[in-house]
Amino acid sequence: MEWADELRSFLVSILPMGSNQLEPELNFSVIIPAYNEEEYLPKTLEALKHAIDRLAGLRGEIILVDNQCTDRTAQIAEEFGCIVIKEPVRQIAKARNSGARAARTLNLIFLDADTLVPPSTFAQAIESLNGGEVGCGGAQLVLDAYPARWFAGRFLPGAWNWISRKFKLFAGSFIFCRAELFFECGGFPETHFAGEEIVLSRKLKKESRKNGKKAIIISDPPVISSARKLAWYSDLAILRLVLPLMGMPFFLRSQKACRFWYDRPTKD
Repeated sequence: MEWADELRSFLVSILPMGSNQLEPELNFSVIIPAYNEEEYLPKTLEALKHAIDRLAGLRGEIILVDNQCTDRTAQIAEEFGCIVIKEPVRQIAKARNSGARAARTLNLIFLDADTLVPPSTFAQAIESLNGGEVGCGGAQLVLDAYPARWFAGRFLPGAWNWISRKFKLFAGSFIFCRAELFFECGGFPETHFAGEEIVLSRKLKKESRKNGKKAIIISDPPVISSARKLAWYSDLAILRLVLPLMGMPFFLRSQKACRFWYDRPTKD
C-alpha cells in the first residue's frame, strides 16, 4: 500500500520512532508501560482482551513495555500473547514512547497496567479514530475503591474529571490518538517524570485542529483505575507531594520530586 509506505517514511524521518513496518492487517496498538505489575496486570489484560474480542472484524496488538520489572510482569504479558519490549530507563514517558516506536499500526492506545477499560469505551475510541474526524482523546475515570477520606477519595477524582471534560485533557491511564499526530507532537516529553500526559494532550489537540480533526473525552462508561496510590498516602502527604508540582511545574522534571508516581511502600 503506497500510502502506508509514505507514512512510515514520514514517521521515521521526524523521530527515532515509528521505524517498524506497518502491518496492514492490524488496526490498533495498545501500549502498556509497566513496573512490577504482576498483581494488577492479569485483570487489566483480561478486561482488554474482552474488549478486543467484542470488536467486529478488527485486530490489534498489545505491547507491554517492561520498565525495569523484577517480578513476573513480563512473563504474565507473554502468557496473554502480548509483545514484550524493554525500556531500561525508569521513566513513564520513555516507556510509553518505546511502546509507540514498536507499534505497527496507525491507531495508538496508551493504557495503564492497573486500569480496566470497558468494551464500550474501547470500541468508542477505535471507532472515533477510524472515522476520520477524531485525532485524539481520553476517557473519564473512576477508582476501583475509594479511601474513606473526602479529599483523596472524592474530591481529587471529581476535580480531575471536571478539568478533563472542560479542557479536553487526557489522563495517562487511557489515551488514544492517531500515530501521525503523536509523532508530529514528538511523543511524550521525556523531560518530565510526571504530567507528561498533560503536555501531550495540549500538543495533540493543537495538531488535531491543524489537521481538521477534534479531541474528545469519552464519559460513558469511564475507565476504572486502581486507587492504590491514594490508599498508600494520607491526605496531608498527598498535598505535600502534589501542591509543589502544581505551583512550580519545573519540579515535574525531577524524579525525586515526582516520587508519588514512582515510589511504592515496602512490604512487611
